[in-house]
Amino acid sequence: MRDGDLTLRPPVLDDAEAVTAACQDPEIQRWTLVPSPYRREHAEAWLASAPERARAGEAVSLLAFEGGDRLAGSFSLMELDLARGYGEIGYWVAPWARGRGVATRSVRLLHEWAVGELGLRRIEILPDAANAPSRRVAERCGYTPTGELRTLPRDPDRKPSYAVYAWEA
Repeated sequence: MRDGDLTLRPPVLDDAEAVTAACQDPEIQRWTLVPSPYRREHAEAWLASAPERARAGEAVSLLAFEGGDRLAGSFSLMELDLARGYGEIGYWVAPWARGRGVATRSVRLLHEWAVGELGLRRIEILPDAANAPSRRVAERCGYTPTGELRTLPRDPDRKPSYAVYAWEA
């Protein structure tokens, strides 16, 4: 998927170094569920499991690259339920790529693909309620705040602190 100089593509094992470098960022560790400290073996395990999660219809993980080969972020369609037409978009942006519209452009590309190719009818974005930049991305991409706070299926032990933004066909 492309938008000008921005490309979203499936991750490959050769991306381990770039993913490891990006995930050293304290903000990525603060707002996402990446391990902390983040080590190369974490990146390698995630990259190795991405194709199987996609084949199983569980999740589609993509990496964003700006202007060629510099990693700009990670954008995933998770908690997929094709029978219900449901998915959740999650993302992080590398510190060197922030403030340039990478998240908004990438979420829009992923959204269009999820609706057009997968036929999703409801997509949610669940940023931490205190993560104002991620909430703004959801709003710029046409997602409506529901006013609900929720836990994540991937983090059920945490108190409900994720704001729900929804889009419905």
